[in-house]
Amino acid sequence: MLEETMQIKFSPVPEIPDCFLLALKGDLDSFNAQDLIKFVQNMFEKDGLLHLVADFSELRYINSTGLGAILRISKMLLSKKGSFGIVGPNENVFEVIEIVGANRLLKIYETKEEALESLKS
Repeated sequence: MLEETMQIKFSPVPEIPDCFLLALKGDLDSFNAQDLIKFVQNMFEKDGLLHLVADFSELRYINSTGLGAILRISKMLLSKKGSFGIVGPNENVFEVIEIVGANRLLKIYETKEEALESLKS
């Protein structure tokens, strides 16, 4: 199970088939990155996950291992014709994403509504 440094909640988005909202709270780092990947793979296999919006508004910290997990999840979904977006990263989290250039690979939105609207079109 995920280390206590991060809490995660997920819920289906009723108006978009195969779409889930994943809310992360705490720190995403080398202690729990693999657990997050396994969690999302399980959602993919058992819940029919195809589109994922990850709410980072309460994610306090991410390191390169955590970012690697996010990129791996994004690649997995995109390879299955799905989509992945991030919502509301704080300044520190966005800086890590930007420093490694991952902001060019990931769709980042300011609000959940904006992210979900992009999936409808």
